[in-house]
Amino acid sequence: MTDGTLRPGALAGARVFVPRGGAWGERVSREIERRGAHAVVAPVIGSAPPRDIVARDRTFAALAAGEYEWLFVTSAAGVEQLVAHGITLPPATQVATVGPATARALTEMGATVAFVPTGRSSAATMIAQWGVGRAAATTGRCLVLRSDLAAAVVSDELEVQGHAVDVCIGYRTVGIDLPPETVEALRTGSFDVVLLTSLSVARELRRQVGVLDARTLFASIGPGTTKDARHLGFDVGHTAHTQTVDALLAELDARSGSEDPR
Repeated sequence: MTDGTLRPGALAGARVFVPRGGAWGERVSREIERRGAHAVVAPVIGSAPPRDIVARDRTFAALAAGEYEWLFVTSAAGVEQLVAHGITLPPATQVATVGPATARALTEMGATVAFVPTGRSSAATMIAQWGVGRAAATTGRCLVLRSDLAAAVVSDELEVQGHAVDVCIGYRTVGIDLPPETVEALRTGSFDVVLLTSLSVARELRRQVGVLDARTLFASIGPGTTKDARHLGFDVGHTAHTQTVDALLAELDARSGSEDPR
């Protein structure tokens, strides 16, 4: 299956490139294998400690102590940091997430999610919908947990709305070099599907691989990632309608061979 198209149930037998490792990569790999495809987990990005570890640890301690009324989490990788540092969220701390994937990661760590936006999963959508009907006078101190690369969309809007807000850089997103044989496989079309799950993934693939084989189907997790990937030169063949990797895999598996892959 190297013609850039997928047929109903066509993930069966496909070789799928999974660009992140850890718990996320393991879960996605299981879902791909469940659909009869072969998952190759080859991380191109990972998480590293922030440059200011002391500030992160101090903020995490304040969070665990119940000093924040609202926690805003902009990625599942942020949840992984909370888990890695043994942070238990106090019952009184309400949590807002950027989308359903991050909400599920929080639920799996035992937290209760109070707010998930509808529609497109983005920081702008989250904070715009969350802010409707909420006055600064009735909302306590807020904490935004994000990576070093994430824009200050949420914290800036909270400040504009008059809320007291702190920002915690919980981790840095770093590139991970692929094995030479994986780079060659990407260049020569040995993968039927490559999952594009973020701008960082697309950037690293372009940096490390250069031009990927045109017979490969590049599948994006959402419109924002598709736009970014196309700016980098990727010919994205499918964009998930619902911005979760589970939806992306389900849509790929349900595609018709007669569909235009563009």
